[in-house]
Amino acid sequence: MNARERFIDCVKNGTEKPFVSLQIGAGAGFDCKLAGKEWISEGTLEDTIRSYEIVGCEPLFNIGLPDLGSAVESLKWQQVHENTDILRKTFRSLETPFGQITVQFNEQKKHGMTPVKYALTADSPNVFDIISYYAEQHAKGIKAIPDLLKPHLQQAQSFGPVSVQWNIQPFELFGLPSVENLAILAMLQPDPYHQCCNLIADINIELIKAVFLAGADFVFLGAPGSEMLSPSIYEDFIVPYSQKITDAVHRMGGLIYSHICSPVEPFLSMGHYNRMGIDLFETLSPPPVGNVASLTKAREVIDSCVCTRGNIGLDVLLNGTQEEVEQATIDVIEATKGSKHMVAASDYLFYDIPLENVKTVVKTTYEYSKSTDKRTKDCSAKMT
Repeated sequence: MNARERFIDCVKNGTEKPFVSLQIGAGAGFDCKLAGKEWISEGTLEDTIRSYEIVGCEPLFNIGLPDLGSAVESLKWQQVHENTDILRKTFRSLETPFGQITVQFNEQKKHGMTPVKYALTADSPNVFDIISYYAEQHAKGIKAIPDLLKPHLQQAQSFGPVSVQWNIQPFELFGLPSVENLAILAMLQPDPYHQCCNLIADINIELIKAVFLAGADFVFLGAPGSEMLSPSIYEDFIVPYSQKITDAVHRMGGLIYSHICSPVEPFLSMGHYNRMGIDLFETLSPPPVGNVASLTKAREVIDSCVCTRGNIGLDVLLNGTQEEVEQATIDVIEATKGSKHMVAASDYLFYDIPLENVKTVVKTTYEYSKSTDKRTKDCSAKMT
């Protein structure tokens, strides 16, 4: 099997030996560091591919949904940049029938882009009209997706599987408001919120079909953690709409990848993630990164058909010695024996994590596999 097939087979069936797939890319910066770049926005797919080759683990590539502004005039955002040696500001604006919306991103060297102004807030005029209009414009660009996406898929899939990412969770309202404002809108205006989510879900299902017709392996389905949302919002919005999305993905023969790097309890113990239809889930991280006390117990809670990925803390990878990273890797391997699990980090590797620590995770995993093979052979020899 090639790397793409190995990864997908691990998600579907698990593996007898430990499987290591650290998270690289997605704007976190580790791949840019290895490419000698300080501005993470300058990172390329080639940088991510090369980083996986340097690290030596099994890859998973994240690619954004193509910018449909090239196919749909009404989705063509206008951009203005203000750059200095230490800060880059990006201002984007889009005209809608209900008024102009604007966003702002700031970027510092080695830290990536941070949204400092969202397009909408809970008290924006015509908030649901604008979101519905924005969603409907995406429907106009569906036919263009395969041609726009295929070249990127073909480039990455020579090295590993690809997950296509956009704000696919209907609750996220295409990322136009911040998470805090999403929660406020859901509580204050539940009926129009549900109507908007229904519209977005239907459009996203058509986008999903186009993405898998182009040849994608996964689509990305996120959700905010417990520091941002309540169980009632998971019950009313996240779980039911996730089920609708994942059903559509599975009908297309695709897989769902979910990354929630913040605290996942009590949603984990309440069984919410088991109900969302996820195929690959991360992460079940202990404090201070997450709030999962025991990886072994967490794997007992997660449905056995779900493959998990993690959970070496970024704090350990950033500040730990190679000996500490080695022990953390062994702890993850032993805590997840007998379950479908990939050795990885608690989040995407950011810029300042030492390459030596990342390589230690990979080396330790492979050496653990070799020692397991040796013990098995020795036991077999003694029995004969």
